[in-house]
This record gives sequence, C-alpha cells and structure tokens, in this order.
Amino acid sequence: MKTTPLFLAICLAACSTKPAFKYPVTRTEPFDTTIYDVKISDPYFWMSRKANEDELKTWANAQGKLTQRVLDSIPNGDKLAAEIEAGYLKMQDEIWNLTVVNEMFYYYRDVPEVGPSLCKRKNMDAEEEIVFGGGITINGQRYRSRKNRHAHRRPFVAMMLVQRGEANPHIRIYDLDKKIFLPDSIAPVMFNDARGVSMTWLPDDSGLLYSQAPPTKMESEKYYNGKIKLHTIGNTISQDEAVFGMGVTDAIQLKDFETPYIYSFNSSEYLLARIRNGADDNYAFAVHYKDLKGANTPWKRLNQYANLGDGFDAQGQYLYAATKDHPRYTIVQIDMSAGNEPVPFMPAQDEVLSYVDASHSSGIVAAKDALYVLFRKVGDMGIYKIDYRSKRISKIKLNRKGSMADLVLKGNNDLVFGQFSALHSMQYMLYQHDQDTIAALPFSKISLDLSNDFVTEVISVPARDGKKIPVSLIYKKGLALKNNNALYIEAYGNGGAVTDLWLDPHKLPWMSHDGIYAYAHVRGGGELGLEWIDEGQFPNKMNSINDMVDVAEYFVDNNYTSADKQFVMGGSAGSFLVGNSINQRPDLFAGGIFQAGLPDLATYRDAAYARECGSVGDIETKEGFESVYSLSSLYHIPKNTKLPAMLVVHGGTDYIIDLTSPSRYVATLQAMQQGTRPQLFMVDWEGGHLGGGIEEVINTLKFMLWQSGHPTFQPTHKK
Repeated sequence: MKTTPLFLAICLAACSTKPAFKYPVTRTEPFDTTIYDVKISDPYFWMSRKANEDELKTWANAQGKLTQRVLDSIPNGDKLAAEIEAGYLKMQDEIWNLTVVNEMFYYYRDVPEVGPSLCKRKNMDAEEEIVFGGGITINGQRYRSRKNRHAHRRPFVAMMLVQRGEANPHIRIYDLDKKIFLPDSIAPVMFNDARGVSMTWLPDDSGLLYSQAPPTKMESEKYYNGKIKLHTIGNTISQDEAVFGMGVTDAIQLKDFETPYIYSFNSSEYLLARIRNGADDNYAFAVHYKDLKGANTPWKRLNQYANLGDGFDAQGQYLYAATKDHPRYTIVQIDMSAGNEPVPFMPAQDEVLSYVDASHSSGIVAAKDALYVLFRKVGDMGIYKIDYRSKRISKIKLNRKGSMADLVLKGNNDLVFGQFSALHSMQYMLYQHDQDTIAALPFSKISLDLSNDFVTEVISVPARDGKKIPVSLIYKKGLALKNNNALYIEAYGNGGAVTDLWLDPHKLPWMSHDGIYAYAHVRGGGELGLEWIDEGQFPNKMNSINDMVDVAEYFVDNNYTSADKQFVMGGSAGSFLVGNSINQRPDLFAGGIFQAGLPDLATYRDAAYARECGSVGDIETKEGFESVYSLSSLYHIPKNTKLPAMLVVHGGTDYIIDLTSPSRYVATLQAMQQGTRPQLFMVDWEGGHLGGGIEEVINTLKFMLWQSGHPTFQPTHKK
C-alpha cells in the first residue's frame, strides 16, 4: 500500500502543528485606495477587474480541484448520501406547493420512478392525475421551474424556467388541460429576489404581467432598474408593453435601488405595484386592470402606506395589508380606487402578526366574509380570523404546533394551508369557515414523523447587552446535550426575514452522527417583530454578529460543544455572520461554511448593495461606509492567528453576487492562516444563489465531520 502526498498533506492539516496545505499559486498586485479616511489595501483586488476574468476563473478552477481532491479523500460520503436519500424516500407521499383553482387542487409530489411531478385532483376525494413529471424538456433543452403562478380561473400556469443554476431565466406558459406549453416565450426576465421573477395574471387571465430589467452589459444593472410589462396570451414578446417601472412614465420616477413587483388578486379587479426600496420604506401603487394603457396607465399611489413585503390580499376595491403602526404590526384597509390613506382594521395583538408565511408568500388571505391573518412565535404559528362586519377577532383552533405555508382559499370562505415542523413533514389542512372545524385533506398525510428519533426545542441564550436570543435546536433523542458534542449554528438575521425550520433530510446525517443543529434567530430577522428587526439593521447591524458570537460562546461555556467541534454556517446575507463571527472570536470555532456570500461590502456596488443598503448602510455616506466596512469580513481577518477551517462555496451563475469578492476572501484567508486548518474554495459553475444541490450538501457534511474529529470521516490513503 502506497501513501500518497495528498494523504500526508491532509493528515498533517488535521493533526499537525505545522502548515500543510499547498494551495494554488495566487499572484498579487498592489492596490490601495482611501474611502472616508479609511485606507483599503488588497493585493488580490485584481480579481475584480473584468480584464482579468479568465485568469480568475482559471485560479478558481484550480482551487476547486484541490478542494474536491481533499473532500474526496474523506470516506463514507456514500453513507451520508444514502442517509439523505432514505429520508427523502420516506417523504415520497409528501405534497408541496399546493394551490386551489376553481375547486381543483394542484400540487407537487415525488412520484416513484417519475420524480417530482405536478399533480391535480378535481376535488378532495378524486383520484390523482399526473399533469407532468420527470423534469421539463422543451425542444430538447432541459429546464428547471424556479417559480410558478397559476391563473385565477383558466387552466394555465406560468413558470419561470432556468438552466444550469440561474442561467437563461425566462417564462413559459403551460396548459394544464391539454398538457402542452403554449408558444409564448418571455425572455429574459429579471430576478426580483432569490425566489425569482415577479409575475402575476391579469384578473381575467387574458395576459401575464412580469418584471424585466433593461438590456445591459453591466452586471450591476441586471437585477434592478426593472420594468413591469404586460404580455397578452398569443402575442410575441416584441408586442409586450411596459406599464410601470424605471423610465416608463415621468409621473413615477424610480431610483436605481428600487425594484418593482406586481400583484393581482383572486377576488379583486385591481392590480398592485409594490416598490422594494433598498434604503427606505417600501411603497405601492394601484390601478384597475381595465385602465392599463401602457406608459399612460393612471397608477394611484397608496398614500401614507409603508408596505411590508408580500403581506397583503384584496377583496373588491379594498386592500388588507400589514403595516408598521406597532412593533407587532397592525392590519389596515386601503381603498385602491382612491389611494386614500389607510384605515385601521385590526389592531396589534399579543402575538407578532406574521404578514408572510414560511414560504414568504402572503400570510394574509381575504375571504368573502372574513380576513385570515397569521401570527407567530418561534417555531409556532397560528391563525386569526377577523369578521369584516363585526371586526370580531378569534383564533382558529389548530390540532398541533408547527409552522405554516401556502395559504389559499377554497371556495368563498374556507382556508387551506400547509402545516409542518422540524420533525414532521408537510400536511395540508382545511379550515371550514361555517362549521369552524379543521381537518387534514384526505390526500395529504404526514409522510415522515421523526418525533420518536429526534428532539426539537427552543432555548433562550443571553446576549452581551441583556437581550435573549431564541435558538432552535434539533438533536438525536437520548443525546446528552451538555457533553461536548459536535454542533453547527446557522443564522440569517437580515432584512426582517424569518426562517421556520422544516424537516430537512439534508440535516439528518449530522444529527444521526451525534451532532447538534442550532438555528440562531438573531436580531435583524423578523421572528420577534419590528423592534427585533431594527435592532439588527443599520445602524445596529453589528448586533446580529454579536448575537451569533454570544450564542457560540454560550454553547462552549455550557459544554454543549467545544471550540474544536463548533461550526458556523450562513448563506447570502447570512454570510456576514460567518466571516465576522470568526473574525471576532476565532477561538470559538473549528470552522465556518461561507455560502454564496459577500465578504466585501465596502467596494461592491451592484444589485446586492442596492438591495441591502437599508440593512447594512449606504456607502455613499460616511456613516454608511463605516458600517459596511465594519461588516466586510475580508478586511478584518485577525493577523498572526490560527484561523478556524473555512469552506467557501459559490455558484457560477449566482444571479446577484459574482465570483470576485469571495475569491479575494479565500486568497486572503490562505495567505493569513497561521494554523493548520484548511481554507478551501469550491465553485459550482452550474450552481446559483441557492446552492449547488446534493453534492454540495455532502461535501459540507464531510468537511464538518472531518474537522470536528469524527473518527468515521477522517481522510484515508488510497491503494
């Protein structure tokens, strides 16, 4: 048996006191600049220049090959894959993305020997029919559906299709009865956010409204400066006319950091245009759909209404929407025909009103006789019902604790919604308004219940300023919590986003091998209402990082884990927490997983900056620059320090963050490492902003199990 040089290098990296990794050579080039009296030096800034794009890709490929060789040398990846697959196989009866159109149920299910399939049932007791399955192929090209929008009454569904991660985003329309795609093809369309394009059907289903960015060669302009266009079914895209957005009309002037979204409603003939403002409050306009006249459309601004994302629904001319009149939010009624200022409808309650559900769709549903509104605690959602006439508020009596998604009306007043938790797969429930009863849909079952094998709970961790940070835990039943276990913390904490834990087979191998999973609901997230958000956004964004560090310190101090077994993971804006937590307290972590992240906010001005300046600070001001500089983990890596291990992963088709900043970060980490733990980089060239699929998951698990010292996942030499 022969010992390979790679095996020796990996063993040395894991157990030696001497540096062992020989990374690909990274050239340096002097670069210095001064911004608001802060001098920035970066010998790897050459990677950000367009002229060096090919050289950067060659370097990133070399880094990826090293990373893959290292991770391939760690055994038992096939066992991890088998454990994940076993979890998914037990969930094959689970349905998801359910909606109701004309009493017809549409949903997705993983059909054996077919794969994820769009299915339908004519009513609750009807047989299932597969509409299509096994992937989407058009003219020999394979696509993935990123987002769907069903027509209000016609058997059509509009799909945002992508290839190779997030490449070639466009819209096709599928006839659900004839089971064919219509000739209509709408391209390119823009990513309004990580969920995809904003699109909606006209109330009469004769056409589709969608968002599109203007043609540009500048990456920084591809994902904002958008317009809303109208596509009439059967027309070519050249006939599509802009009705709202950047430069469409002199009366409405959007800024470059404002993104337009468009909505229609099942029970209203009005359209709503929401403006996502990266630096200030969102706002909105409305118009009757029959008044659409291209650039001359008479949009009315909804006066004094600061909208909260997708948190609204409409009945007739009235919009029912969440707003920021109270830290726990209130619901207002707005006459869209006049645009008058909002009228109070539902006052603040004891619980935080959840204006969006767990899938970030509206948590407000306007039925004929009542309004349904979600409320939340961490790991637990409920539903208020408010009678329009009497304004009486009651709570729907639920059968169990859990989070909720996919709220949709059935008929005039009945409500269908999905309920799930960290240990129970999705099950769809039907609330019958007149009978005030709730029951599971007969074709939706809890296909996987892990409550006999695992435990989930929410603990409260003290922060340095006295705040209590909710932390959700999942771990194997019988595991001694305070016994120096391997543990990884995940968090996001940005822009008011909320993460509700679902039963994720990707996490099962970690817990099965005696690891603890922790999700820290740090400030900046929306779990505890408006004050919790504001305390974690500019100028208080550092609270999010401090919360993460304090949670990690709590776990070490209380022997849940140790610095040799604790990891921190975050993606997109959650990456701010990973790099900066490790910079602040490298002694608390064995490693970090930095996913689709942005380690340099100080010199990076594109779509990511435009959408986050309200959360992290505006680099056009001194105060804002000082904030984003403090949050730029690239510039604050501690010197002369043994750094924790780092796995930086990025998608080659990422719609919002390009490759340059994480590449510079990796090069700097490798140059500054004084310890033996690896600083690895992997680019999935066909991956996007949401990750690279099962291979990335297995690589991440292997990396953490290896670096935590798990004996089953230590590198072995090959024959």
